[in-house]
Amino acid sequence: EPMLALEVRAEPGARQRCLLVMMPGMLNIPDEYLRRGFIQDALAASRRCDIVSVDAHWGYYRTRTLTARIGEDILLLAEVRGYEEIWIVGSSMGGMGALLVAQSHPDRIDGVILFAPYFGDTRVLRSIVGAGGLAAWDGSEASGTEAALWRWLRGYATDPEHMPALYLGVGDEDGTRIGFDLLAAELPSTQSGLAPGGHAWATWRVLWQRLLASPPWDPSGTPRIDR
Repeated sequence: EPMLALEVRAEPGARQRCLLVMMPGMLNIPDEYLRRGFIQDALAASRRCDIVSVDAHWGYYRTRTLTARIGEDILLLAEVRGYEEIWIVGSSMGGMGALLVAQSHPDRIDGVILFAPYFGDTRVLRSIVGAGGLAAWDGSEASGTEAALWRWLRGYATDPEHMPALYLGVGDEDGTRIGFDLLAAELPSTQSGLAPGGHAWATWRVLWQRLLASPPWDPSGTPRIDR
């Protein structure tokens, strides 16, 4: 502590009003988003957002300190520095982390972008499927972190206007599809998308580049990740 991070400014010597917070997957380090081209893609698409890639490794999940550390070390500092709009990006385990952060800090997060998010205990997912989807599932008998997260995610089915903007993508051969399908069913079609491939950075980058070709990065079109 505090959580380490890699900061990249869109314009040297200045700060933008928007900040992208990138959360890595299991065994990844903050530099991974740079090495895989995600940060370069974002800056090439638009200079409207600065970027911070955080060292949100497994230890923070294990000790259940992830949301507190992100809140204090990243989000509070972002507010102090004058950022008015915050989007959080997460891949795989970082996808779950991004949702946990949005759940814990709903007034600070404007949007969430997920690539093949990991949802943990599949028993919760199976119970939602068995109930007929998020709108029909109340989660009253489920317990644990994943169940609490899905009860919050149920807001996309029951009260979407009070939830942060959500975009999610996954490979069409990815084993995590069940969670993706449950969430995508509650979103406009432009906010979820598939790309050829499995649980891999190359697949996620295709989806990332689709999203970057639309608002809020390109104001000339309609936000979408599905094309």
